[in-house]
Amino acid sequence: MPHSIPSDFRSLSAAARPLPATRGKGTHTAHFYVNDPTLVTEVGQRFAAALAAGGAAVVIADAPHRNDLAQFVETAGIDLGRAAVQGRWLALDARKTLNEFMVGDAPDPQRFGALIGGILDRLAAALSMRGAESAPVIAYGEMVALLWKDGNTDAAARVEDLWNDLQRTRTFHLSCGWPLRFFSAAANGIEVDRILSQHTHATPSLSQEPAVERKPGASLWQLKAHTVLEHVSQISRQTLGFYRGAGSPVSVSISEATEEVLSIFRSHLTVNEISVRKKIGAGLSVRWPRGECKQILSGLIANAIDASFPGAAIYLASHECRHPITGVRGVRFTAGDQGVGIPPAMRPDIFTPFSRVRKDINIGLGLWSIKDLLGKRGGYIHCRSRVGASSGTLMSVFLPAEPILHAA
Repeated sequence: MPHSIPSDFRSLSAAARPLPATRGKGTHTAHFYVNDPTLVTEVGQRFAAALAAGGAAVVIADAPHRNDLAQFVETAGIDLGRAAVQGRWLALDARKTLNEFMVGDAPDPQRFGALIGGILDRLAAALSMRGAESAPVIAYGEMVALLWKDGNTDAAARVEDLWNDLQRTRTFHLSCGWPLRFFSAAANGIEVDRILSQHTHATPSLSQEPAVERKPGASLWQLKAHTVLEHVSQISRQTLGFYRGAGSPVSVSISEATEEVLSIFRSHLTVNEISVRKKIGAGLSVRWPRGECKQILSGLIANAIDASFPGAAIYLASHECRHPITGVRGVRFTAGDQGVGIPPAMRPDIFTPFSRVRKDINIGLGLWSIKDLLGKRGGYIHCRSRVGASSGTLMSVFLPAEPILHAA
């Protein structure tokens, strides 16, 4: 199961607080997301809630998102095959759908209305035939994101307006996916404000300060701040989960611990098509508090995944060795990525809490906590990185076979 399903689904209206702009019928939500699993979980919850209530849904997205959303919804107990036969479920390719109503570099309003309006009418008719006229009709689209990625931002804004035009005559709930990586520069703040003005809701929720008090571009920085808090929260949840197993040192199999940690990131690896190349020595083990050992491996693997591009590979290896100074026997564990690398000027700061080592928001809590755990028990961490041709980063840690508490 690639994504966890909460025991209770959030209502369609409770997933985000409304912005000042309002419309007559339905909702129009801008989903700003950092990674695909976050998007799939947020949108999937809405789809599952609507279909469970007897409603209808259409997803207009690329193949990976269509597949992941379908799997999420089915895992929630929805029979999509049956829903499709009933006319309550449609899954369409975003690029092909976009091409149906684009004329040159601009969307044609008549073609858009006939195509997208026809799809919504078809879903509504299916509900009417079942006597479920009041059940929700929900849609997710990423055609605007494709136009934005193509550099055609004016067309993207126009498509958002055309969706809003449809909501004047139809009742439906629409979610639009907006990758936060599109808005990495300070100048993008105005663009974010423009997008928000075309939506009734935003995810994550943003403060509703009066427009006269709101600084231009403030919404972008609220989104980025939310990303930091979410990252910290994720680290905290993982840390608490692993530290339940902390305590007295026990024999920890490096191979088994690696597999347990990889299982946590399995969905992220799958969604981004990141492969894992492993060369883990057989029979390697150390005597450590189990939670601490897994927390160290988790931090290294998470950093390698975060630095990787879709379709890339991460490298994990371990072998028996000795401390280069003390001669203490132990295990060296290495995690490598094929990312852009860390510039030499930034490497001294990577183990500093809340250091920023990339253009997007990044915090150094993971590496800082790893260094702290290792230092207290006689281990250490080392970084090697290359920028440019054959770029990437290798993080290596030394785990003493018998950890020494409060080691210098």
